[in-house]
Amino acid sequence: MGTKAQGPVSPTPAKCYNNIIAQKKVIMKSKKEVEDIELAGCLVKRSINIFVAPSGSGKSLIAFCLAWKETKENNFKTTFYLDLDNPIDLYKDRYINFEELDNLIYISTWDIMNIFTEYTGTNPKEKALNILKDLSNDSEVNNTLIVIDCLQAFCDYNDLKELRNFFEICRKLTQLGATILIIHHKSSKTEAPSFKGLSYIKDSADTMWDVVPNKSRSGIVMSAKLVNTKARSTTGYTNFIISFDTDQGTVSYDQNVLFEDELPIKDAIIKFLTTNPDSNQGNIIQAIKPLTNIGEKRIRVVLEKLVGLHELTVTKGHKNAKVYNIASENTTT
Repeated sequence: MGTKAQGPVSPTPAKCYNNIIAQKKVIMKSKKEVEDIELAGCLVKRSINIFVAPSGSGKSLIAFCLAWKETKENNFKTTFYLDLDNPIDLYKDRYINFEELDNLIYISTWDIMNIFTEYTGTNPKEKALNILKDLSNDSEVNNTLIVIDCLQAFCDYNDLKELRNFFEICRKLTQLGATILIIHHKSSKTEAPSFKGLSYIKDSADTMWDVVPNKSRSGIVMSAKLVNTKARSTTGYTNFIISFDTDQGTVSYDQNVLFEDELPIKDAIIKFLTTNPDSNQGNIIQAIKPLTNIGEKRIRVVLEKLVGLHELTVTKGHKNAKVYNIASENTTT
């Protein structure tokens, strides 16, 4: 009786459990090489940040002011502000008195349809998504801020498939080193229990803020309190206060956003750097630790908050060590 012919024998695949164990060193090494959390104002860099508020609360104005200040302070090498929500004349009406920055590019729906003609799409939404897709494959976006104004103009947030596609692009951009700021209009519909879009949006965000505007008697937004509703990182603020003057083209942050137990640490850091400029993070921590009961991680958090508030500056020193100084506008002669 003849023997039945057999096909080629496939090699036995490595067992998943043993393969994971074997890759442990590579896996953990990649975690240790990730950059520390960094702040730019209230924004967590290399993350998806979202501002949420009802229409008419000044979200776009606040987002622009924050993006302008952080770009001017060199916290980002470039900023792309993609505005698909507002008319083209808004820039001249609202932002013309702010210093024009070479590395801040404000892109309107008119620009997308008439200048970026190489991108396919029959409407601004389709073309803008293709621009984001291209950027998500370009390593040059490292240390770039991308403002998306607003989420509803980029995807239908009733459609979870569209939402997933949009946030996958955003996540890919952050993995390349970009920072994302998304503006989202809150409405009664998004608050309904049956609506799953808002839940998915919140799940996809790394940091989320409710925008609470402070309006003058004439209804003009002059400042806003940002209330943190989600934060994946312990480095950040519970509240953040931003003030601006569109006539003078100025933006400032309220310094009183630190926790009460962080204020003595702030004072100790400022005092130390006054006499020890160009100090690295390790030296600062060793000097501050004996003066407080909190741990090293919390001291690092306060350092990053002070950088975010522009009280301190940080540069990279020997072996990429963080080197801190008191910001020039906060020094006295």
